[in-house]
Amino acid sequence: MGLSEAIEEYRYHLTMVEHKSERTIDSYLRDLSHYAAYLDQLDIHAVEDITEGNVQDFLLELREDYKAATVNRYLSSLRSFHRFLSQERPRLLDPTRFIKGTKKQAHLPRFLNEKEIQRLLASFGGSDADVFHKAILEVLYGCGLRVSECCELRLQQLHLKQGLVRVIGKGSKERMVPLHEEGIQALLQYLQYVRPQWEQTRSPYVFINHLGHPLTRQYVHQMIKRTLQSLGMSTAYSAHSFRHSFATHLLDGGADLRVVQELLGHSDIQTTQIYTHVQGRRLRQAYDAFHPLAKEEQS
Repeated sequence: MGLSEAIEEYRYHLTMVEHKSERTIDSYLRDLSHYAAYLDQLDIHAVEDITEGNVQDFLLELREDYKAATVNRYLSSLRSFHRFLSQERPRLLDPTRFIKGTKKQAHLPRFLNEKEIQRLLASFGGSDADVFHKAILEVLYGCGLRVSECCELRLQQLHLKQGLVRVIGKGSKERMVPLHEEGIQALLQYLQYVRPQWEQTRSPYVFINHLGHPLTRQYVHQMIKRTLQSLGMSTAYSAHSFRHSFATHLLDGGADLRVVQELLGHSDIQTTQIYTHVQGRRLRQAYDAFHPLAKEEQS
């Protein structure tokens, strides 16, 4: 069943069966419209294809920009929508059934480990498309950008001689983020040899496709999925996973949480603190695996 068709069916149910107020219906539909736009970026258009992980990732992205109360409101809208669908179609599983509000349970973000990142970046060849794709991923991972920030990056924001990128984030807040040498070289290769061939008219954007059009979020998500599939890696990772990997690897390397907060452009330190949960889980796993007394308990 198509997602847009399902939302329309739900709208009819709210109006004609539950007799909800116009204001309430508009609120539900706004949340679902945002949700549908997110899923469209992942090339998910049927309700049968939506997984619990997709819902969790959507809520995690919301947490970067909204307070817990707003995220919980979104979850309430999604839960009501999917519960309705599963009641109407018993074979259709509800992907929200085990998800709790953000205050009760912090969802740990999906991230790639360092070997997976290296394998992914090493997989690109020398074709124009490969150079283009590698440059995108180097910037996403090397700077920890949101997908929208990467797509909207302009040439005047690059300060590659200084190894810096000026990022314009949510609410037009600016931050300066370093880019490592490999990332700079990948970006220069794209800018010098690929981009000039593709630019039809003068464009201010760093990333343009072969028609000269600005990069889109949907293109990035689809490119990552195709690349992961070609390598036999999990396609559960998304473009946002590179931002999570950036933060996790910095903290694993000893970076201060406040520094990571600034690099990610989080206005609230509590948003950044989710990565300390990732660290805690990894430390526990390492402890259980290698501490002699812990290993005795497991035997």
